[in-house]
Amino acid sequence: MNSKETPNERRGNSTVSTLAVVAVFGIALGVAWYVYKDKVSRQQQFQLKPDMMSLTPEQPEWIKADVLQEVFSDQKLEEQYLTDRKLASQLRDAFMLHPCVASVEKVSKRPDGVDVSLVYRNPVAMVVVKLDNRTWLYPVDDKAVVLPPRQFTKEDVAKYMRINHDYVPPAGQIGDDWGDDKVVAAAQIAGFLETAPWQEMGLYNIELVDNPSTKETAVYLLKKATPGFRVLWGSLPGHEHEDELAAPDKLRRLVEFYHTNKRLDVSTEPMELDLRPLSKIEVIPLVEVE
Repeated sequence: MNSKETPNERRGNSTVSTLAVVAVFGIALGVAWYVYKDKVSRQQQFQLKPDMMSLTPEQPEWIKADVLQEVFSDQKLEEQYLTDRKLASQLRDAFMLHPCVASVEKVSKRPDGVDVSLVYRNPVAMVVVKLDNRTWLYPVDDKAVVLPPRQFTKEDVAKYMRINHDYVPPAGQIGDDWGDDKVVAAAQIAGFLETAPWQEMGLYNIELVDNPSTKETAVYLLKKATPGFRVLWGSLPGHEHEDELAAPDKLRRLVEFYHTNKRLDVSTEPMELDLRPLSKIEVIPLVEVE
């Protein structure tokens, strides 16, 4: 005996059928979006172009190349799209690879482009290297990161202190630190001197001298045009003895001495200014040994 559906049963079956159709449609829509979403997101209007990007602050004058164009070309940023969720991190990584960039502060996406905030490196010295009987200068920042030499003209190099140590080339590549803690410390001293009128003082070289018996390194500041004169800076920063002034105080005292005397070489005889004592600068005559 056949049973007949009640009105409630018919409505229930109809609802189930409708929900099934909606579910199938939803699944089909999801599959379609999964298949075509890359095509939609990678349309030409979303492809990254240099004019979509804004860098701040303005790059410093020492950088002759266009940082944006170099990063865009070297890292193949034309393969990126504004619709990519990972674009910000990809751009951060790309700009961090440029040797003139110290850090990436912020990457902000907007509907029509990207804003990138950078911190550029600041050159403080030229490290002297000797190869094949020739002298070469490698620019470094205050952390002894090697900067691209081609960014500097012959006129530019005169604006920076020289660092003399062992005349050996850097251990790494351009954009890496020098690979020698002593050169890193010398670059730190050059960074300190950036805040002082070192050119007006006539200073030229930061010279590191190793004592073979004590294994300690002494730092001297030399003037280019005054042979027989030197400033004994002393130990590398952070390695001062208990009776030795700290690096920032040495710099302050040196500047005060210069402003008071209007010059550093206060004698025509060979002499040394010793910045190490806690009490005051000592002026020491240098006696030539026959």
